[in-house]
Amino acid sequence: MSALIPSLNWLRVFEASARHQSFARAGKELNMSAAAVSQQVLALETHLGRALFERAANRISLTAEGSDFLPTVQVSLGAIESKAASIFGKQRVERVTLLASQLMAMSWLPRVLAEFERENPSIRVDLMMEGTQRKTEPDLVIRFGEEPHLVRHPNWLMGMSHVVMCRKEDAPKITDLESLLSFRLFDVISHAMGWTALLTHNFGPMQGRNLRLEPVDTTPLALMMVSQGLGIAIGHVPVCGPLAASLNLGVCSFVPKTPGPGNYYLEQSVNRPGRAATLLLERALQAAAQTSMRAPLR
Repeated sequence: MSALIPSLNWLRVFEASARHQSFARAGKELNMSAAAVSQQVLALETHLGRALFERAANRISLTAEGSDFLPTVQVSLGAIESKAASIFGKQRVERVTLLASQLMAMSWLPRVLAEFERENPSIRVDLMMEGTQRKTEPDLVIRFGEEPHLVRHPNWLMGMSHVVMCRKEDAPKITDLESLLSFRLFDVISHAMGWTALLTHNFGPMQGRNLRLEPVDTTPLALMMVSQGLGIAIGHVPVCGPLAASLNLGVCSFVPKTPGPGNYYLEQSVNRPGRAATLLLERALQAAAQTSMRAPLR
């Protein structure tokens, strides 16, 4: 007997025949005739120099050698198929790279992207945050700008409004301006509408008021500080909603929801070809944004 079995298909045919105990049923599974199955089994038996099946009228059964050989064949075929799926199956998944701000990436996007991938199992979204060190050029970017005309951008995603976020147990304590100002006010440095602008817009000039402003770098950091009972912060809805909910924060109803400058919009890469998967993601983001903007504040 040669050391090498000439045909992997002989092993597949043998395995199916042994499992079904029938050349006809094995042939149906493999899309072959019963005669072709029988011929390939015979070729394998001839190569091995041993009978693998005992043949009787309308039935077959494994010989002792066939029973001993079968588990090795099944394990080997399973290992080949599993490895092929792990290596080559990945090629059937299309990847789309999305770049977004830290707040978007940490709050609003994860739930939206999870739903998108459930509905589109052949697409995976690689989410990157602004400032990433990765050199990959994204397929799609969620941009933010404060120019008023961006609300008319053809790929406009959502606007934002400002609310005061606090721990839920602190919300009933904030009933007037004095009680609000008793808290430390976490103020995100980069935001156009900080505490002074928000309070002036709703309650008039703040000259002479003692604003306990605490500068912080990002909204996620501010909300984390609030969750630990260290103060209150301005949140931007709807984008900060999921992060605030995960931290068990609520909206302080004393300060009205205040429309503010700023709009998010989508921008496709000019250096990467447009793809159907990118367009699907774009539409899903726009639909989710519309739903988020209609959702009530909690």
